[in-house]
Amino acid sequence: MAPHCGSTSALLLLFAISRDALAVSFYGASYVHFSIADSTSTTSLQLRFRTSRLSGLLFLAAGIESYLLVELHSGNIQLRINLGAGERVLQSQRNSLLNNSAWHSVEVRHETDDIALAIDKHHQTRTKVPGVPFELNTQHGLYVGGSGSLNVSYLRSVRTNFRGCIEDVIFNKLNLLASLRPSPRLKNVHEISLSCSDEFFTSEDDPISFFSSKSYISFPSWNLQGEGILECTVQPTTPSGLLLYSSGPLGDFVAMEIKNGLIKAHIGMGTNKIQLSSLSPVHGNQWHSVKLKFSAEYIELTLDQETMKKFLPLNNKLPVLKGLVYIGGVDDQTRVDIMKLGLTSLSGKYAQGGSFRGCLRDLKINLEKKSLKNVLVTKDISVGCQTQSSFDKNPIIAPEKQLAGTVVPTSTIVPVDAKLHKKDSYEHFVVVNNLIVPEGGQATLESKHIKVNVEFKKLGIRQSQILFKIKEQPSHGQLKLDVDPEQEESTFTMLDLWQGRVLYMHDGSEESYDYFIFSISTSSKKEMPPYLQGKKDYMFTITVRPINDAPELTLPNGNLFTLLEHSKKCLSVNSVNISDTDTSSADLSISVLGNLNTDAGFLENSRSLGKVITDFSYEDLKHSNIFFVHTGVKNSRIVLRASDGEKVSNTVVLRITAVPLNYKLVNNTGVMVLQGETVLITLSHLAVETNAFQQDLEIRYEITQSPQYGEIQRRHAGGEWKKTLSFSQRSIGRSRVRYTCTFKGMQQENALEHFTFKVNILNKTSEEFLFPVTVKWLRYNLQRNVPLVIDKTKKERLSSDKLLAVIEEVEIPENEFYYKLQSLPDKGNILLNDIPLQINSTFSQQDISDYKVEYHLISRPHEEIQDSFRFLISTKYMISNIYDFKINIKTDPRQIVLINNGLSVTEGEGKLITRSELFAQTLDNKTFQYKVTRSPYHGKLSLINYSDSLASNSNLSSFTNKDIIDRRLMYIHDDSETLCDEIYITAVTVESEAQVSLDAETEPPLSAEIKFNISIQLKNDEKPVRIVDKIFHVVKNGKRLLTLADLCYHDPDTDFDDEQLLYTRRGIPNGDLVLANDTSHRLYQFKQEDLAQKRVLFTHHGADYGRFVLFITDGKHYTSSLLEVSASDPYVYLVNNTGLLIQKGRDGTITAANLSFTTNQDIRSDREIIFEIFLFPKYGQIFVNNLAVRTFSQHDVNFGYVTYRHDDTNNLIDTFNFTVYVKEVQLNAGINVRMYLESHQRPPTVVQNGNLLVEEGKPVKVTKEKLLVVHENSLPSEMKFTVRSLPAFGFFRKFTSEEVYLGEQNPVLSFTQQDINDGNIQYVQTIPNQLQDLFSLDVTNGIQEVTGIEIAVDIVPKLIPLEVQNFTVAEGASKVLEEDLLKISTSHFVGLNCEFYLLEPPKHGRIANSHFPGLALTKFSRKQVEQGLIFYVHDDSEQLLDSFTLVANSTELWKQSLPQRIFVTVRPINDEPPLIKTNKVLRVWVGSVTEITVNDLCAEDQDSSPEELIYSVSPPNNGRLALKSSPNKNILNFTQAHIEEGQLVFVHSGAMSGGFNFQVTDGVNFAPRQIFSITAQALVIHLENNNGLEVFPGSRKQITSHNLKAITNDMVGAENRTIIFTVAIPPKLGKLIRVLTDNSTQDISSFTQSMVDEHLIVYEHTQKEDFGWNSQDHFTFTVSSPPAVLSSQMFHINISYEIQGYGHRSQLLANTGIVVQEGGKVLIGRTNLDGSNLLFKLPEVQRPA
Repeated sequence: MAPHCGSTSALLLLFAISRDALAVSFYGASYVHFSIADSTSTTSLQLRFRTSRLSGLLFLAAGIESYLLVELHSGNIQLRINLGAGERVLQSQRNSLLNNSAWHSVEVRHETDDIALAIDKHHQTRTKVPGVPFELNTQHGLYVGGSGSLNVSYLRSVRTNFRGCIEDVIFNKLNLLASLRPSPRLKNVHEISLSCSDEFFTSEDDPISFFSSKSYISFPSWNLQGEGILECTVQPTTPSGLLLYSSGPLGDFVAMEIKNGLIKAHIGMGTNKIQLSSLSPVHGNQWHSVKLKFSAEYIELTLDQETMKKFLPLNNKLPVLKGLVYIGGVDDQTRVDIMKLGLTSLSGKYAQGGSFRGCLRDLKINLEKKSLKNVLVTKDISVGCQTQSSFDKNPIIAPEKQLAGTVVPTSTIVPVDAKLHKKDSYEHFVVVNNLIVPEGGQATLESKHIKVNVEFKKLGIRQSQILFKIKEQPSHGQLKLDVDPEQEESTFTMLDLWQGRVLYMHDGSEESYDYFIFSISTSSKKEMPPYLQGKKDYMFTITVRPINDAPELTLPNGNLFTLLEHSKKCLSVNSVNISDTDTSSADLSISVLGNLNTDAGFLENSRSLGKVITDFSYEDLKHSNIFFVHTGVKNSRIVLRASDGEKVSNTVVLRITAVPLNYKLVNNTGVMVLQGETVLITLSHLAVETNAFQQDLEIRYEITQSPQYGEIQRRHAGGEWKKTLSFSQRSIGRSRVRYTCTFKGMQQENALEHFTFKVNILNKTSEEFLFPVTVKWLRYNLQRNVPLVIDKTKKERLSSDKLLAVIEEVEIPENEFYYKLQSLPDKGNILLNDIPLQINSTFSQQDISDYKVEYHLISRPHEEIQDSFRFLISTKYMISNIYDFKINIKTDPRQIVLINNGLSVTEGEGKLITRSELFAQTLDNKTFQYKVTRSPYHGKLSLINYSDSLASNSNLSSFTNKDIIDRRLMYIHDDSETLCDEIYITAVTVESEAQVSLDAETEPPLSAEIKFNISIQLKNDEKPVRIVDKIFHVVKNGKRLLTLADLCYHDPDTDFDDEQLLYTRRGIPNGDLVLANDTSHRLYQFKQEDLAQKRVLFTHHGADYGRFVLFITDGKHYTSSLLEVSASDPYVYLVNNTGLLIQKGRDGTITAANLSFTTNQDIRSDREIIFEIFLFPKYGQIFVNNLAVRTFSQHDVNFGYVTYRHDDTNNLIDTFNFTVYVKEVQLNAGINVRMYLESHQRPPTVVQNGNLLVEEGKPVKVTKEKLLVVHENSLPSEMKFTVRSLPAFGFFRKFTSEEVYLGEQNPVLSFTQQDINDGNIQYVQTIPNQLQDLFSLDVTNGIQEVTGIEIAVDIVPKLIPLEVQNFTVAEGASKVLEEDLLKISTSHFVGLNCEFYLLEPPKHGRIANSHFPGLALTKFSRKQVEQGLIFYVHDDSEQLLDSFTLVANSTELWKQSLPQRIFVTVRPINDEPPLIKTNKVLRVWVGSVTEITVNDLCAEDQDSSPEELIYSVSPPNNGRLALKSSPNKNILNFTQAHIEEGQLVFVHSGAMSGGFNFQVTDGVNFAPRQIFSITAQALVIHLENNNGLEVFPGSRKQITSHNLKAITNDMVGAENRTIIFTVAIPPKLGKLIRVLTDNSTQDISSFTQSMVDEHLIVYEHTQKEDFGWNSQDHFTFTVSSPPAVLSSQMFHINISYEIQGYGHRSQLLANTGIVVQEGGKVLIGRTNLDGSNLLFKLPEVQRPA
């Protein structure tokens, strides 16, 4: 198929004008479709992607039958390709999945039948495509990211579009995403965006913002098992919107929406629809928790603390939900379906949108947390919340006294409406007032607490007949009823209420709130209204007034406090603790009773070191700020008591014991390290032990002699390693100390390495110790350095056979083995990936193995020579000496010598191409033929035939050397305005017939690709263009020079002089053109040079206005225009008067830039314009050429002769007035003069330039303490700042006198120092999650400028920047949660003592304290982490992945971090035995080979892979076991993987019943031995039909299953069994053929029963000569279906003219009938009617000769 050039070229044009490629975001329903129909046998595809999803379509080249499809499938890349002969599948070969949110590249190459797939440049797989052709046809076009509405069979298994980021999609060298502009015929772009969106890589706890009326996210279908639960927290910004929708078949659905602020839930089950509404509305910009729970029995809706419940009818069923779960809105297609349900959020004006707008977080479906990591599709959402509520337009105000709220009716739910707030409403007739009771106390309910609005007389009832039934008792107390014993239980009357017989007694708990539920009815027999029938429930609230309890002081670790002498130790909550449930820890304090023994020591606060304290807060104690400082006496005591501000606790005594310091060096083993590597120094290598108990001591190691071949490094807080001369034991314990071998040279002998150190503890220094370091020195081995040979080609790849180096002591990957060039070859270049390398460039051993390194010969010499380059070998371990690599270059007599000097031709003309411009030859004088592969764009090649003059061979496609030598080859330019042209030519050698006959084995022809450049010399052929176009002004009846300032043209031809343009004028209605020096000489023609030399004069007479025609020519081209002339009275106008700025006491020149005029008078010289000063300057003088004057001319001004000289007084402003005279016209004007001081020339001084500190999202004033620029003679208001570079994460705003800020819409870009001094300039921080901003300013005093003042902005984050690291732990083991795993970055939080709270604890382990290892923690402190006390402990289960979520919280700063999840990888331990899951009897056919599948035999092991499960078997007694890869080899061992991969087979022989014994092991554990049984059955073939065939002579007829059919006794596998007919003796009068898919046929000698069933087998009668009226034919055959065979059978064929059918309606040879026009005639020939075959019925003697 030929390519569709039209669409491809159009798309190429589209790409040619597009932008550079950027990353593009695809949101799950996005795609880009290119309507490119093409066919190619070579295909290339490159793209890069980034995602966290496991599946999605990346790219599709779609045809009707052929296709190329690249998708992410289960985390790996899968390539599916079908070129018309069947599908081939390639999968990426990587150990790790590709959905890790990192960028990955995909490359696909297809050339004829070869397909290659490469991932990330390294992981490559290949396959071959079967059949022919190998072309990829893309009739449906190209798709990126999704398939749109394309409906083809090969997309059925592709379930999802891609969700993530894609960039650099290059298909057959076209960058598909270079432009995202849609095109109606070429490109469809659907819901994508530029750049890589943040929403693809957020955490699970990030809130989601829905910001448009069509926003939504969707999840997979809801799997309801008994009940459905949806939970979320919402912050709406509009009072209406859809929250949830999921549908199913037959009208089932679940929906939830906000309408007028109320949450409404809807459930549909067929035709039944149930609705439930909240009683309280949601409020804008407030978070509300929403929970929807439903089952077959009820539906329950909870909003914050309010729960509504409704029971459903009996025998009800759960709705069936098969559709997607939509949150926040729905897509356009679903919106059409949902509108039929009548939901108010999607009706009326919301019909086109209706989405929830606001923020949503903490989404759970059936208790499973959902986030953007789980979504299928998103639209119009963003991460994080910045809401602006529209609720503020209708604020809700709570009344002082409210009606009792209706709670949980059991039969009906009354929605909230306006009646709820009407005082005369009898539907809500009860008013309650809160009951207040002290903690642990009691209070009586009185009539003021419950008021009932009832007309007793009208209803005929008494107060004693109003009954209050208690439906739900209080939770934190009890109601005591002193009522009539005959009354119903839990019931009291209104009379009891009035008489104080209802008492509430609180249980003393710390709860501040309680309530009970009651209903109201009557004991009257009369018919009562509904509100007195007990059908409604009401809530009565009780407020508990708390009572303060005394705190309790305890000593958790006992009353003994031990520390080292003359040291200090932290007093923590493990030593002293307070218990007080009703007081905040911030209000608790501890006091020391009595006098401390100052000889023993004292207490101090770490925030006030050295200061003795006798009381401290509980907060300081919790934050480890309190220390006991020992000073002398060994034994003492402290008496402590706690207080909450009102009450005091018990008294405790803490005994203090000080012990002397003892220490010893317990570990000093030294370390071993490879040269060039690093090794951690751990406590097992170097450690000191002391006798300190639970006391933080600083143990320091001071290096006295540094190592010789390396250095000791310590890791700092930022993660960088730096050289150090001292380190602490704490750093060793935290893996922060290491030895690094820095020596990169080659050691000739085993040199020894060490360093010496001393230990310092509490200012005590030890003796000197030596720490040995054993370095394993390495050496390079250059195994191969074989010279490269350049023979017939100019390029030769460098391979590992030529250059290979290794380090024998260590295995290094080839991509880390580098060769660094020290010199370059002289005769050629070293190329890496076709790019020339330079000195110090490197290439790797991997590049050599991948054939990426080449030597490219620049020009081949005429004799054999040698080239070379020098290199050294470099790895991370060391650097080698310098080596030489040789290249042997051989001569080639067939080398092409090419002359290609290009051609220069005149525009529109032709020129011969001679051998000095273009010629190819070889040393052995080969003849060349030139083939034109791309013709010239702006001309043509022709062969000149001199016998026919210029008759030529146009559209030349080839020529020879003889054509060039005979001067027949010519290039002819097409006369276009182009500067160059080019021709692409291939020069190929041709052999003469004599040479071909002499050389039996001819060499392949030589060829060279030539780009022949042509330079075009342009002609002067452009029309002149007018560049000055204005009205010419002249004095009435006067004259004036016409100059270039009035009329000017330009000729675009670059080689033409504009002064040579010739003007020709026509009649002038109001004047004439004459020579300036001879007015009697009229001008009808003049040149532009005359205008420049002021030789053309216009004289006016007649009308005031007129115009005349001018023709302008460059000698070849003409153009015309009009010159308008306006005559008026003489005038002079001021054009320019800028004033003058000079330095005080200096001169300033007045130029034409300061002062100029215009006039309509005839001014031949600028000396005719005179300026006369009539008001002189007060503080200076006017000089012309240093002479004080009163007058001067425009000539003086133009040449800079006029100056103003200041008198050096302190007056800095001056002016002078003058009159300008132009002939008889005059004009008065003045010039202002401003002086600046000498100091103004000195730049302003930057006095203050400090950093700004701002809270995230808030403004900060730019004060003069932070930014102050002064100048000694300038006011602050004259110091003007201009923003040079804007801040990246904020903007400037300015406070004005109108009490508003400028800069909210457009940031302020300039301001003064006075604005800063007045506090009017603010920096507003806007972009979240940033730590620093930067901007720069320029400042000037009007004279001098200071540029590039940089100001940094430190941003204090809103959240604690907690960074976590995942870790690995052995199964059943534990792992210390070190500081590296829980890191709080930035300097603002250094030393912050905070608490870590577990939001989600580990599922397969626990977080524990080493002091209390059996207790699972829910929180722990940063101090405990630093002390190494906190561990993760695995529960020894077989789960290989665990995780927990925590948050950092600081009560000191009132800040907390975002929740962070830490993933724990569990390293398994093989401790589980294999388990036999399947062991069934194997049934086989006698003598067959049968596959053993997992349905027959299967073993499982929780901690072992199928490859690790090994079967050991005894020899089978009725056959043997083998693998498909080696079917003739008996085996007695195989793995579970062999079974699962379909490799294991059983070959039957011998007995009908048998089997073998087997046992399974994983290498460590064994399963019990078992027996595998095998039974055999004989396979029998039976010929069911053999009815023969009847055929009309010379025709074809199908053999059907009615004619021929064979069956077997295999009923189970009949569909998969193949029955083969093999023809032993073919038919004699015809042949057997098979009909192919394209209706062609082929001769066959065997066929299958399925071919017979599909009517594919045909008998064709071929022997027509010597054929009688009828005849018989047959063929013999055998039938087989391994292992069964049916012996020889015969199939009979009857051939006769008496057989009709299949197009033969007559027994004659031909009887076709004819068609004739009315009145016409047709010849009836033998092809229409032929009965000659009837003669065969006669005896042979009676037939005519």
